[in-house]
Amino acid sequence: MAYTVIEVQKLTGVSSHTIRFWAKKGLLPFVQKDKNLVKYFSITDVEWVRWISYLRSINMSLKDIKTYIYLSTKGIDSAPDRKKMLENQLENINKEVLKLEKAKEMLKYKIGVYDKIIKTGIDEYNPESRDYQKKTRKNK
Repeated sequence: MAYTVIEVQKLTGVSSHTIRFWAKKGLLPFVQKDKNLVKYFSITDVEWVRWISYLRSINMSLKDIKTYIYLSTKGIDSAPDRKKMLENQLENINKEVLKLEKAKEMLKYKIGVYDKIIKTGIDEYNPESRDYQKKTRKNK
């Protein structure tokens, strides 16, 4: 069965504008066109749209995705290169997770600060606040 861009949009949740953009950038080289240049997608093409959408969601660049797709046409011999690309992406995600964990800890700390301010009615953290009170033994 062949699907139109609009049908692929409905199946994948990827906008038709984005699908057309990816096709223009060469990310969907397998998609067939009729004599009027209307694109028709096979079920395999639909799966590629889903995969590209996923790769974009984890911040893989269009250039890298295009390379990955090109390598996929080269068969098993390119499997190590494709694997390496995905390993690099995993490494990037792991770095991002560490950054997010640090951000999470900072937010938890700051929420604790506000819990203390709300509980005590004393702001000893922000000297610019009109409610600021310098730390003393009494309000520690």
